[in-house]
Amino acid sequence: MSTYVMSDFHGRHDLFIRMLEKISFSDADTLYILGDVADRGPDGIQTYLYIMDKPNIIFLVGNHEMLFLSAIKRMLMVGTKDPDKLLNTQEFMLWIYNGGIPTWNAFIMQPRAVRRAILEYIGNGYLIIPDVQVGDRHFYLCHATHADTYIDKPVLFKDASGELKQHIVWDRIYPRNTRMSAEFDSIDYSELYVKYPKNTTMIFGHTPTTLFRDPAPDGRGRIWHGGKGHLIDIDCGCAVREPRFAMLGCLRLDDMAEFYCHG
Repeated sequence: MSTYVMSDFHGRHDLFIRMLEKISFSDADTLYILGDVADRGPDGIQTYLYIMDKPNIIFLVGNHEMLFLSAIKRMLMVGTKDPDKLLNTQEFMLWIYNGGIPTWNAFIMQPRAVRRAILEYIGNGYLIIPDVQVGDRHFYLCHATHADTYIDKPVLFKDASGELKQHIVWDRIYPRNTRMSAEFDSIDYSELYVKYPKNTTMIFGHTPTTLFRDPAPDGRGRIWHGGKGHLIDIDCGCAVREPRFAMLGCLRLDDMAEFYCHG
């Protein structure tokens, strides 16, 4: 029985399946996915369909899922009588701008019941899981960053306020001592952090790790550890423009072993 975490597949179902094979993922294991399953790459819908019926795969919503849901919700409000109006909503265009075309093309090819099931699955995903305990380690799981207030229980995406959703899946606010520019630095959160166990580590995606560290000699990203041991970024770059440089990282929380599959 092992516990794994991955994030930001961005439509690279091929890398996801290869990673599951590499780690010999079984029904006895648990996998947390930190969002951005789809967009940019070709096979995001295929990944949703794969993970939807896996109770040992726990899904958290990312900003690309939020774009997806917002676009479809707005389109349903507009209706289907005017196709031009339907496809020119601000929400749909924002999603497409952020790489939603492959997801949209695959989504509309699904039967209506399957489309509904996909939307329901995403909408019922988690936004924050603040205390996953593996052995003597504690992990705070989210897509992009933590909440500004103390949270001691998991938060479902559908139960969160719009402001909290926007913050958790989009913002890049981390403790200082990273190599990123000042716009990514946070204010002093020491009063917040002291409420969590001292050995809590926040694991997130959203930000390519090459913004924290130089690429490896092969030109691809690797998992980044920082924040004096309290931050781990696992978005190794599946969304790069050149598919052959894509890298999917996976972290096993039992022993902090790292696994990689690349394009």
